[in-house]
Amino acid sequence: MLGLLCALVLGCPSAAVGGERPTGTPPNILLITLDDVGIDRFPSYGVHPVPVRMPVMEQLIAGGVTFDRVWAMPSCSPTRASLLTGRFPSRHGIMNQIGPGDPNEPQLDPAEITIPKVLRGYRSAVIGKWHLRSAGNPTTHPLACGFSHHIGSMYNVGNAGYFNWRRYVDGTYAVETRYATTVTSTDALRMTHYLPEPWFLFVNYNAAHAPFHVPPPHLHTYGSPSDEITQFRAMLEAMDTEIGRLLAGVDLATTLVIVLGDNGTPRPVTDGPWAQDHAKGSLYEGGVRVPMVVHGPGVSHGRSDALISVVDVHRTLVELVGGNFQAQDSISFAPQLSAPGTPGTRQYLFAEKNNSPPGGATGPGHERAISDGRWKLITDNFGQQFFDLSVDLIEANNLLQAPLSTVAQVGYDDLIQALTTFP
Repeated sequence: MLGLLCALVLGCPSAAVGGERPTGTPPNILLITLDDVGIDRFPSYGVHPVPVRMPVMEQLIAGGVTFDRVWAMPSCSPTRASLLTGRFPSRHGIMNQIGPGDPNEPQLDPAEITIPKVLRGYRSAVIGKWHLRSAGNPTTHPLACGFSHHIGSMYNVGNAGYFNWRRYVDGTYAVETRYATTVTSTDALRMTHYLPEPWFLFVNYNAAHAPFHVPPPHLHTYGSPSDEITQFRAMLEAMDTEIGRLLAGVDLATTLVIVLGDNGTPRPVTDGPWAQDHAKGSLYEGGVRVPMVVHGPGVSHGRSDALISVVDVHRTLVELVGGNFQAQDSISFAPQLSAPGTPGTRQYLFAEKNNSPPGGATGPGHERAISDGRWKLITDNFGQQFFDLSVDLIEANNLLQAPLSTVAQVGYDDLIQALTTFP
């Protein structure tokens, strides 16, 4: 523990325990989540007329595989739990964002089989935001869930902002006054030297989650904006800059990099293409459709339109590097990494949430969405909405408000039947 504190708090090079890479070692894995970043704010998706300046992501896209149809859950805690377990929220029990003030809210059960528990021969760490622990005793929870170390915030940075937040090091926290986005990259870089290879790093940036602000000027090119929408853009470019610093410090020839969003863009900073009530927190495309790009050894370059869920990361990593797969909802997208045009195995995308206490799958307020890529159904206790995404990506026309065409009726019936196979 003293060695880790020296390496991560003081930056002591003598504390590093990593050495020369053994011959035949599987690739290191760098799994990066971007907080509150939908496809409307990510390069190359083309759904917003004014893309954010993210040159590092553009380079990653140029050298890797970009996935066009990826679904997460509508908020961060369910997505992170599903990502790690390969299971949908109704199974792991986290149906909505976990609040830091209620000790009765569900948390990620340490008995869940997470990615670090199944990867064969890997040492692992969480860097940055965790947000899978309810209030009470949050000090060692990531360590109980299969990770060797956790360095970063337990929740969001909070109202005090990115220059005044709690930074945990394996359960012990101190108030941090350095910029959170920069600290996350610095901690991740140091951990790459601390852990022996092969390592698995789950790096979770707090950006670009509120509170919205102007980042340090050397990290972005947006000046000193006073409006939240431009501040959000500046925060994204600042994060892109810091991810570039992280990637420059690892060997990309031996590191598999996965970057994805955890849910859609927040409503206050959504200015198209969808309405604000179709953004983060909703089951519309603006809430669940997220960017994902993969880069690394054995990964081709191009785009894939295969249907991908965040739960699929679990099985894909096990298939690529070896391990004991147990995630019941996860389907591998490894074939698309070597040949992006390969048809996907997943037939349906699925997402769910429940904002009503107790927030389970059977209580009031349980909402679900399912799509086969073209047709999409949203259902809750108040009714149903049915869309043709091929012509209505912003989901402005609920087809159930008029008699369905023969083709649409077939699509609707198919989704109704398919929904019975999900939690």
